[in-house]
Amino acid sequence: MLGARDAVVAEVQRYEIHGSAHVRVALAFPDRTFAQAQLGAESVPADIEPGDRVVVRSAMNVVVAIERPAG
Repeated sequence: MLGARDAVVAEVQRYEIHGSAHVRVALAFPDRTFAQAQLGAESVPADIEPGDRVVVRSAMNVVVAIERPAG
C-alpha cells in the first residue's frame, strides 16, 4: 500500500551513524495527527526546516521519503 500525504515539518534533527548522514523528522498532518520518521539524508530535502510544507511518501504506513510539494 503506497501513499502520499501533505504535512508540515515540526522538528528536524540531523545526525550521523558511522559516517552516514541521517535525519529524524517530526511531522504534523492536517487531520491533527503526528508522525516521526528516521530516514537517510538522501530521502529528505537537504534544506528542510521546521514549518516547511512537505509531501510525505509512505509504504505500508511507514514513511519512506519526504519531498517538496510540486509547483
